[in-house]
Amino acid sequence: MEKILVIGYSSRNIVSSAHRAGYEVFAIDAFCDQDLQKLTVDCCKIDEEDVRNPDTDKIAGIIKSFNTDFDYVILGSGFETFERRFFEIPVLNNSIESMSRVSDKKQFADELYKTGIPHPETWDMDSHPEIRKKMILKPKCGGGGVFNRIVHSESEINDALEEVANCNPGLSRKNMILQEFVTGTPASVSVISTGKEAVAIAVNEQLIGIPWLTRVPFAYCGNITPFETSYKDEMMAISEKLCTHFGLVGSNGVDFLITEDGPIVLEINARFQGSLDSVEMATGMNIFEAHEKAFEGILPEIIAENKFAAKAIVYVDGQPLQSGENIEKLSNSMKLADIPKKGHVAYQDEPFLSILETGKNRKEVMDKLYSASRIVRSCAKVE
Repeated sequence: MEKILVIGYSSRNIVSSAHRAGYEVFAIDAFCDQDLQKLTVDCCKIDEEDVRNPDTDKIAGIIKSFNTDFDYVILGSGFETFERRFFEIPVLNNSIESMSRVSDKKQFADELYKTGIPHPETWDMDSHPEIRKKMILKPKCGGGGVFNRIVHSESEINDALEEVANCNPGLSRKNMILQEFVTGTPASVSVISTGKEAVAIAVNEQLIGIPWLTRVPFAYCGNITPFETSYKDEMMAISEKLCTHFGLVGSNGVDFLITEDGPIVLEINARFQGSLDSVEMATGMNIFEAHEKAFEGILPEIIAENKFAAKAIVYVDGQPLQSGENIEKLSNSMKLADIPKKGHVAYQDEPFLSILETGKNRKEVMDKLYSASRIVRSCAKVE
């Protein structure tokens, strides 16, 4: 049986898929949640600071402590740009060169402008025009939406930069971009690609800033698969074109905003995406297996969705939430994921755990998620 190592900020969904595909999995993760521990042969927790600024010596020490010969390594969120030469085994991720072309939002915007694919106008902080209307301030790379801020003036930019820096000292003016503010429905397309060919396997609705899941306006809260839209074919075609244009390999995701004028591309996540859970539940496909085969030049057969599936992330909104016996009991009757270790307390705006649901249609799934989120908050409330 092949032994693999997964390294990521939050890697449970990748590990879960690999485990179901029959691999022995080890993980280095910032949470080491209960379900991650059950799915792995061994896992080691790292601090969030080690994700922002990875210490290669520390990572090397952890890998050595596993005392295992791995067949290959997978780099998840937070570690996508980790230097590949560090590893003596194959790394089944996009190359640093491919990553750099899509991870920098300004460079990516410039590239899309050349291809003629619709994308919000984007500026570096030192080259933006005078602000005369609402704009959005974003980290140049990554972020998950939690550091996005709406601004209407230069003074608001300075206030927002100060606020963001207080939340994440690694984010300064040089690490941010300013983008045209566009309204629409957030969506994504999941793609498997070989670098030369690509196949879109699902269109997903993105749950962003859902009030009963988080108070953070642009925070990623999960996905629903499938997303029913008349633009489905167009979005899938654009996503396949982009993945081959950038030479991406494996599982990749293209984020869209569906506006009154049609879909526009926001960014590419050139790694496993948060939608992995809902795509697998809706289609029955094993994304990890498809990812691995893509590196051999093999694309999967498209599997039509046979149900609606969703993942929702419950954030702390007010009173802290604690993982304990009530949550353990709840997990016996409800499909929960990313369950923190017993005794863990999450505070304002921190993610607590995820809820997985399926149903016959979107409304049924959303109703289940809403009901389940209220039960989770009630059971986890710190008295």
